[in-house]
Amino acid sequence: MPKWKRWKMRLVLCAIALSAVLATTVNGADDRAQPSYFAPLVAGSGVEIEACYTAILARDGVDSSTCNSTLWQIWFAQKKANVDPLDFRDKAMFKGIVAQLVHARNEERLDQRSLPYTQQVKDNMKRVVNVARGELKDDRVSQCLAEIRYKGDSSSLYCDYTLALLNLDLYGLTEVPRIKMRREDLAAVLEQALPAR
Repeated sequence: MPKWKRWKMRLVLCAIALSAVLATTVNGADDRAQPSYFAPLVAGSGVEIEACYTAILARDGVDSSTCNSTLWQIWFAQKKANVDPLDFRDKAMFKGIVAQLVHARNEERLDQRSLPYTQQVKDNMKRVVNVARGELKDDRVSQCLAEIRYKGDSSSLYCDYTLALLNLDLYGLTEVPRIKMRREDLAAVLEQALPAR
């Protein structure tokens, strides 16, 4: 075999070996980034984890019913994977795990900011957002925002409740002509009502 062919063969083999090493390194990094117990939690189809995350963003606390449910889901997944279970008192660690899970479950989702649909809400955005901010402490409102954010669905009963609640509040706070929100306005209003991070 000519010398140049041997060099070419060596270069090809080196390239193959290097790509195998890089693939192993990248896959190893992915494994370290996501603990073993994440797999069943990431595969789940509900939005409880996202609703917990939304509640955390809304009020910087883990005192919602969805966070209680999420805490138990994480704890059972850890026990099943033979991982030391989460310390229930470590709220910072819990918040970190929830944030990681939401990111892992929604990696492919694009961050789309909605604009209010109706002119009436656009013209009164500050007032409407202030009303919505006060209602985000309600678990059902946080659940509605999670469904809009992560499923693109504003047609649930939680969103029916949220829309009725916000319109009732706006009716009591505004003079004639009354401000009336529509379902199309929910995404933009609730997103803007989240405290800035």
